[in-house]
Amino acid sequence: MKKGLIVSCVMLIALSVYGIIESSRLERTMQMGIGIEFLPLAMSLAIGGLSIAFLVGILRGRVEIKDTPVFQPDGRIRILVVFLLLVGYVFLIEVFGYVLSTFLYLAATIIFLRRERIVSAVLMSVGLTFLLFAIFRLWLKSPLPTGLLGI
Repeated sequence: MKKGLIVSCVMLIALSVYGIIESSRLERTMQMGIGIEFLPLAMSLAIGGLSIAFLVGILRGRVEIKDTPVFQPDGRIRILVVFLLLVGYVFLIEVFGYVLSTFLYLAATIIFLRRERIVSAVLMSVGLTFLLFAIFRLWLKSPLPTGLLGI
């Protein structure tokens, strides 16, 4: 199990370096905002940094490696439901728009996966939807689907 994690970390670091190189070739400025290279570069840096931290933790023995199966027997239903929720989100985003469909998707996913109370799931969904809206619409100035309701 330890060798597999080390190999996975090395592969992720290599992909991160490739992502950094490729994103540096993209256009640096755009009329819409901060530039098209920002998201690929930020994601590559985050994946690379987390992979390096995980690899160092494995090599120093700080990461506890459990010898259990990756997928539990009851996990197939959970994976299927989350997949169906994601497919529903993709279809609903064009009908209801970004804000409402993102809120519904996040609320349903949080309730299903964490089995939270409905009030806390709704509050988390509102907060995450607002944060994502602020990032994409206000900061990155990216157009978002509005749907039939115009939201």
